[in-house]
Parts: sequence; C-alpha cells; structure tokens
Amino acid sequence: MTEHSAWRISLAHEIAPAFTANPKVAACFVFGSAALGIADQYSDLELGFIWSQLPSVEELQATAQNVGVTGWEIEPYGEAKQAWLEQFYLYGMKVEAGHWAQHTMDNIVIDVVERYDVSQNGLLFENQAIASHLQRAVVLHGADRIKQWQAQLSPYPKELAVAMVQKHLKFRPFDGQHILTERLEIPMLYENNCAIVRWLLNILFGINRTYHPGFKWTRYFVDEMSIKPPKFFARLERVFQSDATSGTHELRQLVDETFDLVEQCLPEVDLKQQRATFSQLYARWKLPVNG
Repeated sequence: MTEHSAWRISLAHEIAPAFTANPKVAACFVFGSAALGIADQYSDLELGFIWSQLPSVEELQATAQNVGVTGWEIEPYGEAKQAWLEQFYLYGMKVEAGHWAQHTMDNIVIDVVERYDVSQNGLLFENQAIASHLQRAVVLHGADRIKQWQAQLSPYPKELAVAMVQKHLKFRPFDGQHILTERLEIPMLYENNCAIVRWLLNILFGINRTYHPGFKWTRYFVDEMSIKPPKFFARLERVFQSDATSGTHELRQLVDETFDLVEQCLPEVDLKQQRATFSQLYARWKLPVNG
C-alpha cells in the first residue's frame, strides 16, 4: 500500500463518524485508488455511503456544514445513477462521495449477478464498477451489510463473462488499420487503436471473471489478470509508443492471441464469423497496363 493510500484511509476513518452518526446511514466505505492501495499525490479520497432512506440535498449540505467542509458541491440527482454525487474539501483533501439507497444497491447487485448486466454509460460499466467498488471496499461502517453484497458478488457468473465477450466481438477487418498505417492517417489510426484496445480489455475482464472497474489504473488491473496475452501491458505500450507499422503489427497479434484465449476459456462462444470478418481483406485496384 502506498503512503498516499494509507494517509487517505486514515483520514477516512477519522472523518467517517461525523457522517455515519446519522442513523439512516447503513454503511460507509472507501473505494477507488486508496482502497486499492495505489493512490498517488494526484488521488482524491472516494467515499461511498449507503442509506436506509436516501437523504435530501438539504440534509447532505447541513451535514457537510456541521463537519466544516469547504468547496461543497453536489450534482443534481440522476434517475439513471439513482444516487447523489457530492464533492468537498476537508483538511485540504478533495473528497468525492457517492450516496445510494440500500434498495438501489440491492438492485445493482442483482442486475450484475442475475441479469448479467453489461450496459454502459459512455465508456463506464456503471453497475459493474459499483460491484467492483463493493468487492474491494475498505469498510468504515456497516461491515455486515457490505459482506452480504460481497457474498452475492462471488463467484462472478460465467453467463456475465459470456455476455461481456459477446458484446465486444465487434472487430472490423483489421486490414483497415494496415491501410491507415500505409497512408499515415495517424489520428484515425490511433483513434481506432484506442477502440480496439478497449474491446480487448473488456473481453479480458470477462474471461478473468473481474467486474469491470473502468479504464483508470489499467496497469494495476492488467497485472491482476491471470489470463492475458504474454507481456500484455508492455505490448499495449508498444502499440502507442512505437512507429505506426510496428504498433499496428503488435495490435494485430494481441487481438489474435485474445481470440485464442476466448476459445480456450469460453468454448461456448463461437468466434468463427468474428475471425472471418477480422481477417477480411479490402479490395485493391491496380492501374491498367496499356498494351
């Protein structure tokens, strides 16, 4: 655990009682980089609060004022997230806090483990990210409630792994990347590379039975994976840091190796059509030769 993580967790233990004194707070936990033990000087402190009954914005603001925070802000309640998201500063540290009703969290866990939720909001698999936060939480209050959710989340369902893989088997003919490389269409080439790498990561989270935590701290989560192409992260770096031709070749190899891993780990997933599409070549037209 980094010193930055240890300090943030210590701060969380110090300030939590002022928030959990409210009897409607069923649980409180640290999530994010501090809970993972990898926080650095740029990391804020992320806290999750579970309520038996979700508070009003006025209640949250009153609590913040009583604790003596500064710079308090709150996002409008979103029906999609079903949560309050607030941020403030305490002892000079930026704190981001999410507030969920207990029944909302119950439904999120059920959506993930029983309905195999692979929905996204932008790039974020919101329900899976919350499942990941619960699994890795540093609990400050309500340990029994958190442990119940953790028990529900283990083991990761095979059906969710299949759904994650099938959702992201949408690779177009890779020959298009070779054409962009030859033309030195660098912005479009690297934009496509980013999309392909995200699909690879999404598939690997699935076959590693890991709830998708998001795309921050990718190196940490890749290091955790037991199933991945050899030297996966170092090779991802080469995709973006070497010359375009070498990077394109490396990415092609990573996709092929990931397809192989899918077939080994989830033989029920049929890759025949995806492999055929991925290997398809676009037409080339040669100039006519005059007699």
